[in-house]
Amino acid sequence: MNDLQAGDGAPARAPGIAWALALGVGLILLRLIYSGFADLFPEEAYYWNYAKHLDIGYLDHPPMVAWLIHLGTRIFGETEFGVRICTLPCSLVASFFVYRSTLLFYGRREAVFAALLAQVLPFFFMIGFMITPDAPLTACWAGALYFLARVFFGSSARAWLGVGICLGLGMLSKYTIALVGVSALVFMVLDAPSRFWFLRLAPYGAVALSMLIFSPVIFWNAAHHWISFAFQSKDRVAEARRFSTHELLGAMLALLTPVGFVTAASDLLRSESTDPAGARRRLFARVFTLVPLTIFLFFSFTHRVKLNWTGPLWLALLPVIAATLASNWQGRRFLRMGWAVTLVVFPLIYVVQLQYLAKGLPGLGYSANLELLPVGWSEMGHQIEAAKKAARLQIAAGERLLVVGLDRNFIASEAAFYSSDRNVSVAETTGAHLFGGRSLMYELWFPEKAQYGANLLLVSFNKSDLEGGRIRKRCGKMGDVEEHWLIRDGKKIRPYYTRLVFAYQSSAAAVRK
Repeated sequence: MNDLQAGDGAPARAPGIAWALALGVGLILLRLIYSGFADLFPEEAYYWNYAKHLDIGYLDHPPMVAWLIHLGTRIFGETEFGVRICTLPCSLVASFFVYRSTLLFYGRREAVFAALLAQVLPFFFMIGFMITPDAPLTACWAGALYFLARVFFGSSARAWLGVGICLGLGMLSKYTIALVGVSALVFMVLDAPSRFWFLRLAPYGAVALSMLIFSPVIFWNAAHHWISFAFQSKDRVAEARRFSTHELLGAMLALLTPVGFVTAASDLLRSESTDPAGARRRLFARVFTLVPLTIFLFFSFTHRVKLNWTGPLWLALLPVIAATLASNWQGRRFLRMGWAVTLVVFPLIYVVQLQYLAKGLPGLGYSANLELLPVGWSEMGHQIEAAKKAARLQIAAGERLLVVGLDRNFIASEAAFYSSDRNVSVAETTGAHLFGGRSLMYELWFPEKAQYGANLLLVSFNKSDLEGGRIRKRCGKMGDVEEHWLIRDGKKIRPYYTRLVFAYQSSAAAVRK
């Protein structure tokens, strides 16, 4: 029996499969139902602005997320549902490949549980609801692992074609999928039966195919002074030094759940199987989990590691965790009970969270940290639009008026989406780079010099942002700072402030002045 056949044939009637399928379908339907009710997260609104400036590359990410949002909104309109809908096929594709990968190594029962984990664990649940580059990245990462498993355990040269396609599409989604390629190289070095691939053309063809698929991003970078590659490499390294290993550990606990983290650590540290096929499967899971994790770990010693970065790398471990979950767990009762609680409690938590974000909960208010939640942005967008109409009464007919969010890009992105005429608002809403801050793609969409002479409606959560010297230096006449309150369901959430300023000058013009 070869590696591909090992463990196959688990009976379809094995207890737990029907329950796992029902729970997985329920979680998919839950996200589908609520995706049209909750306001967009600020990141989602920012990526929607990507789609309104459709391109083959962007400063901080490749273009796949923009293409998916463009497709969704073309079909379902410029709505929250239209923006998010493509997360569903991405989630289903990821679960499908996790299922197929697990079936290669184990049996049907384990494969069903692995697919369930790809729906129920927090990271995978959220990327199936919230549209970010992680949604297509995870689908491509899962596909690459499946085809690599076919290569290494089934000696399938044709599977390299799937590897190349998945890596190429993954690079169009997020650059971190390159870590799968690094892990494959390490596995080929460590696994003696796989070393013969170094002497075959198929893996090199897969690399060439992936680069061909990725080539639009290369062309875009070449035309823009390689700014995206620089942003995700040397600019990351140049950020302020900060120890964040404890945050990395916290992210792992949050993304996997505590019991998932314990199971993952236990499976990674477990002694090698005496069965050669089992030892190779465990090596595959370890290499494709630990190689990316080690890179993030070393980075965390001196730099910030973001919550979502490690999410996809756990895909390689899901088959092993599922095998543990589907087994009798002799002597591991605490783990069995932990998973039972996790698989019941976390879906309930998701129901409560989505209801809170979409409609609120009786007796429970909203966080003042509005910028972290998809709560209240629609109300704020409507208020900003009213303030913009009032501002137009104070400027001459035909003069330009821009809304400028003075945070990184959240205010601008949400204000553009939650406007009655989104096509107009996209062309009239920008970010803090006009006053020396950072606002990512807004810096390319709205160059400083091109805004010379425009009137600006400044918006900020901090009153002091509207009163500093950087504002006076670059503007002529300035109106009063006005306070507004974001109110939802009759409850005040937090104040924000606006100020109308006239005759903007770029930094170069301000220096000459």
